[in-house]
Amino acid sequence: MNKLIVALIAGTFAAVAAAQTTAPAPAAAPATKAQEKQKEVEAATKAGTDATSTMASEKKGVADAKAAKGTAKALPTKEDKSKAAAAATKGGTDATAAMAAQQKGVAEAKATKDAPKALPTKDDKQKAVAGTTKEAVKKDGSQ
Repeated sequence: MNKLIVALIAGTFAAVAAAQTTAPAPAAAPATKAQEKQKEVEAATKAGTDATSTMASEKKGVADAKAAKGTAKALPTKEDKSKAAAAATKGGTDATAAMAAQQKGVAEAKATKDAPKALPTKDDKQKAVAGTTKEAVKKDGSQ
């Protein structure tokens, strides 16, 4: 009886160990030479198409550059350049004026910072809220 139990335990152990291993991968279908050759031809065709489209876009870019070569520049003379620089400087001055206005506002806020508040204590605030609430109830007529 002991030998039977040992044999059952050993068999169960072997079955569990075999179940935990990975299953072997199924064998791939052998590819024929014709199928391999077809894959190579498709890959070469795709690569050729990509190269052809890239070359076409490059040719277009070269043609555009040649067409734009003879056009006049945006600022051909020193006078035009100095006018553009003056306009840019004036724009910077406008930004400086806006910054000065902002600093003036900050100074005004700092000046009024120490002014006494309308309701300085907690009791004053509670009285104001209670009075406003009573007025709202009277207007509403709910009580």
